[in-house]
Formats: sequence, C-alpha cells, structure tokens
Amino acid sequence: MSKYKKVYNDIKNKIDNNILKRNDELASENELMVEYGYSKDTIRRALSLLETDGYIQKLRGRNSTVLGRGRTKNNYIAELKTSSELNKDGRYNISTKLSNLYIVQGEEKLMSIFKVSDSVDFYRVSRTREINGEKLEYEVSYFDRRIVPFLNKEIAENSIYNYLENELGLKIAHSRREISFRYATEEEKQNMDLLDFDMVAVVESTTYLSNGTIFQYGSVSYRPDKFTFVTIAKR
Repeated sequence: MSKYKKVYNDIKNKIDNNILKRNDELASENELMVEYGYSKDTIRRALSLLETDGYIQKLRGRNSTVLGRGRTKNNYIAELKTSSELNKDGRYNISTKLSNLYIVQGEEKLMSIFKVSDSVDFYRVSRTREINGEKLEYEVSYFDRRIVPFLNKEIAENSIYNYLENELGLKIAHSRREISFRYATEEEKQNMDLLDFDMVAVVESTTYLSNGTIFQYGSVSYRPDKFTFVTIAKR
C-alpha cells in the first residue's frame, strides 16, 4: 500500500470510529509529517483524498477540519448502474428494504410523462436503502405494468433491474436525469435517517428501453452530507 494511502486510511478510520469528531481540527501538516514519518507531499496527497471523499475540509491558513464520516459513495450521473454495481468492491454494507408496493392509476403527472390514458396503471415502489447502518437513500419508482406486469417484495429488495433484464429480457438503454435540492417531505423524514438535515438531494429519472419506450419514472432522495454526484465534462 502506498504511503499516502496508509495516512488516508488511518485518519479515515479515526473519523469512522468517532475518535475524530465533526468540527475537530486535524494536526498541522508539519505535525502530521512528524507523526507518520512521511514527506509533506505524502501528507498533502492523503489530505486531498480525505477532502475528495468528504471526510475533511482543507482551509487556507488553518488546519483541516473534520466534516464527518465521509461521503458514502459516488453516484455517477452518466452511468445507469444499481447500488450493488456501484459497490462492486464491497466497501459498503448496503441493504434495501421495501416500504410500499401498490398499484396506482389515473395520476395526471404519470399520464403526462408516459403519454398514456387513464386506463394504464403503474406499480408504485418505495424503497429505503441502508448503507453502513444508516438509512441514507429513499427511492420512489413507477413502472408501466404493460411492460412490467409483476413485482413483489423479493424482487424489490434484491434488484429490480436484474429481474427486468435477466428474467423479463428487457433491454434498458438510458435515463434522463435531473438533480435538485429541496426540503424533505414527511414521507422522506419517516423513511430516512436525516439527523438535523431538513433538505435532501434528489435525482429524478425517466428511463427508457432500447426501442425508446419509457418504462420507469421515479426519484431517489439522498441525505446531502453523504453523497457526491460525479460526471465527466468534455470540451
């Protein structure tokens, strides 16, 4: 393991185990050099990675400040992946719990998005995602039942996309996404560990099959201190 990664892991573990707490100041770069016996460049690389992962904030002319237990996982906006696929290295303990599963019909917003009449009905699936013991995501999705005629608790708590692709043979192509920040709803407050936060980060998605048909619309709400959204911008 590289030297800077050893420093990163040691400080990260102290934050994860609450030895270093939110708003605590880290030792200075010079003090960390003495403590770990590494060069200033190594210490700076470790601190930069800790800042990137959301554990600390580096301040000009001051020691770095602890923000908390870090951002749980990066969400790649340009990639259509499940939580288990994003967690392919097994770094996090992730479980999905079904909150509600029922059928809705005649909702104006859904009729407009899917461009259907009130005769078409949808599965409404709401799920809480617990990551390392905290309920940090809340997802509400609507599936066109002409395309997805059956869902149950087992499917919802494992992987809906795995079921759609491998059992139903659907070809999922792409998703149009919008990111926003808003006050948490009562439903989100009841199903997430929001602590003292009253706002959530929301990714709203409309997802298409390879033939251009919309089969899913929904949103995932995130506690704002635990997530980053990553994309690639090209010139």
